[in-house]
Amino acid sequence: MSEQAQHESQLPARERAELLIDRVLENQFIWGLMGTEGWVMVDSETQTCLPLWPDEASVAFWQRKDLPDSKPQAIPLQEFTATWLPGLKKNQIAVMLFPSGSLREGIVTSADELLLQLADDNE
Repeated sequence: MSEQAQHESQLPARERAELLIDRVLENQFIWGLMGTEGWVMVDSETQTCLPLWPDEASVAFWQRKDLPDSKPQAIPLQEFTATWLPGLKKNQIAVMLFPSGSLREGIVTSADELLLQLADDNE
């Protein structure tokens, strides 16, 4: 693991979320975690969420022992915004931005909000 990825994984949740937006726009990829039965989802207090990261290294600081066969998977940003976000909205699945650490916490937001953030920061 790089020192940079380790440092970033220890930032407060809001800063990690902002970093995710910046990095995703820069690299044009967003990262999820693919398990043996599909994409890994988590439950927050009120809803099911798709956890997302800015790069492959960041996923390692969250990967769970109960998902030993899961692997980081890149999603092209254009595909994510055109296909994934509308699908997540339709299925009422939120996104969790850059969860990290033993508490696995991250900012939870809607698909619409993430799309707006990506569009606003891309201008």
